[in-house]
Amino acid sequence: MSKRLFRLLLLLAGTITLCSCRYFPALPAFSPSPEADTQLSLLYFSESNSYFKRVQGYEYRNENGAPAAYFYMANEEELYPVPVDPAWVDTLTGLVRQYDLAGWDGFSGSAKGLLDGTHFLFQMTLTGGKEISASGYGVFPPNYYEASQQIDAHFMQLLPEDMRDW
Repeated sequence: MSKRLFRLLLLLAGTITLCSCRYFPALPAFSPSPEADTQLSLLYFSESNSYFKRVQGYEYRNENGAPAAYFYMANEEELYPVPVDPAWVDTLTGLVRQYDLAGWDGFSGSAKGLLDGTHFLFQMTLTGGKEISASGYGVFPPNYYEASQQIDAHFMQLLPEDMRDW
C-alpha cells in the first residue's frame, strides 16, 4: 500500500510541477546544415488577382548544372528563359532561408466569402528530392508579403525593363 501511495504522490507532485510552469522550454528548431539537402533544384511561384500582370509566374530550375529562370508571360504559350549566374542563385537560396519558405510546406488556405482576392501557388524542390508546396486564396503563410516582394524583385531584375510593365 505504501508503494502505491508513494507512486501516486510522486505522480501528483510531477503533475503540479508541470502545471505550475508558465512556459515550457522551447526546443531548438531543426535547421539542416547548408550542405545537407538545401540546394534548390526547382522553385516555382505564381500569384494572380483581379489586376492584369504581364508576368503571371516564374520558376528557377537547375537542370544538368545549367541554372535558369523561366517566366510565364500573360497570353504566351512558351516560357521565357533567362540564364542565371551562381551569385543570383545564392541570393535566391538566401531568400528561401531568410523567410523560411520550407516552413510553408503544406500550407493551404482559402478565405471564405472572398470574391475578389489574391491566389498564390508556391512549389520548391531541394536537391535531395524533398518537395515543398503551399497555396492560398486570400490567406497566406507567415512572412508571405515580405517574401513574395523580395522574390518577385529578385526575378524581375532579370527581365529587360520594357517587359517588366504590368
